[in-house]
Amino acid sequence: MIIPSSYPVQGVMYFIGHPQLITSILCPIIMTILWAIAATIFAFAYLLKVQAHALIRVNCPAGLAWFVCVIFVLLELALMILLFYLIILPIYQDGLFDRVLKLRGLRHVLEQNKGNGVVKCMRGVQGGLLIVFIQIIVLLLTLPLNLVPVLGQVIYAGINGWILTFGMRFHYDVEIRNYSVSQSKSEAWKRRSDFVGFGGIAVLLELIPLANLLFMWTNIVGCALWVADEIEKAERTTMAQQQEPQRQQQQQQQQQQSTLSSGGGSGGPFSPLPQSTSSLSPTLTKQDQPPIKKTGSRLSWFGRNKDQLRQRDQEPGPGQV
Repeated sequence: MIIPSSYPVQGVMYFIGHPQLITSILCPIIMTILWAIAATIFAFAYLLKVQAHALIRVNCPAGLAWFVCVIFVLLELALMILLFYLIILPIYQDGLFDRVLKLRGLRHVLEQNKGNGVVKCMRGVQGGLLIVFIQIIVLLLTLPLNLVPVLGQVIYAGINGWILTFGMRFHYDVEIRNYSVSQSKSEAWKRRSDFVGFGGIAVLLELIPLANLLFMWTNIVGCALWVADEIEKAERTTMAQQQEPQRQQQQQQQQQQSTLSSGGGSGGPFSPLPQSTSSLSPTLTKQDQPPIKKTGSRLSWFGRNKDQLRQRDQEPGPGQV
């Protein structure tokens, strides 16, 4: 049974159990860390002072101004890192996704669905830009929900989780299954409960500070595992449907053989001939035979009485009188 909400955790375990996947994310992780360091220096060295002095100039107490600005700078810093992630992640996530499918023995799925490279490239660029744009807009609109304890974060994770899952599976839909952007979007909405279940857990993992740099990639691994299980399930179903006529034919042959073997003692076509009545019926003895009625005369071959024939021979003919 496929439970989408369990795959983010499965992705973490699978990533730990397959160290060769680390090489696929070393470059983007190093780039993200360098960007985070640069953004942190810029935020606290420049943005913090500018915003604090601006609040002080409007007669805001200095202590309160600096405290509020620190909170604002942290939020801005997180937003800058997240935007960088949204831009750089699609460049590397497709390679990680395909590598997981290959480790699951589904290389043939990638090779048999090559299609038109130009069309897939255009679809990928169009859909990728659309998804990134939607992710940024929804992220900015739902970011204040994190100020509400527990409930706000759950709602935030559910809304952004659907979009996150749509973006992760977009590569599979467009470049492997040769779906159009509209078909991929329609399926994402049709299966929104599964997408929210997977994406909600994935977003909650990405809210954990520092660890989210790892969970961003393990979520992709989990999504690839989810897709791999769906592909294997579909292949098993197809194989079972193809083997069904052969299985039914074998069952019919077995039934015919069992019918022939069981019909041997009940007059079947290969049953032995019945014994003759002389061997089956008991032999009658002389005492058991019914008495034969004796008559005074014996019958000739023509059924006449021999005495009558003798009398006729003794009578004179018409010439003897």
